Amino acid sequence: MTEDVEIVLRKTPLFASLTETELRALAPRVSTRHFQRGEFLFGEGDPCKGLFLVASGKIRIFKLSPEGREQVLAVEGPGSSFAELPVFDGGNYPAAASALEDAKVLFISRKDFQNFCREHPDGALKVIAVGEHRRTRPAIAPRGSLHGPAARM
Repeated sequence: MTEDVEIVLRKTPLFASLTETELRALAPRVSTRHFQRGEFLFGEGDPCKGLFLVASGKIRIFKLSPEGREQVLAVEGPGSSFAELPVFDGGNYPAAASALEDAKVLFISRKDFQNFCREHPDGALKVIAVGEHRRTRPAIAPRGSLHGPAARM
């Protein structure tokens, strides 16, 4: 199984620049989870438990307004990673995630990932450099976008 995990890690931009040694150190810290269509991975505001990599299937990242209106922020497919930011900043998940279709997802707990970063500081710097582009990705829906047209006017 570690071989399969290493393949997914290598195909994920967040970890693609890690050396073989760093990948081998990270792979045992990864668990595989399966989600059925419609199943929640986490809810908006839930405490961050770790980050996710999509091995197969699609994951929908979304926010809900107080009235229950949904805004899809992203659809993540194979090779994508998500929920990286709260792993570093200690915050909660800024949006919810659910399986858009049956999905196989790799999970790295916050604790395990932070330990990896402490033990492999060069690897951590590579991940941070690649992850910097994620910082500009909208984590919060634009103001008024979860409301109807009348509320935005």
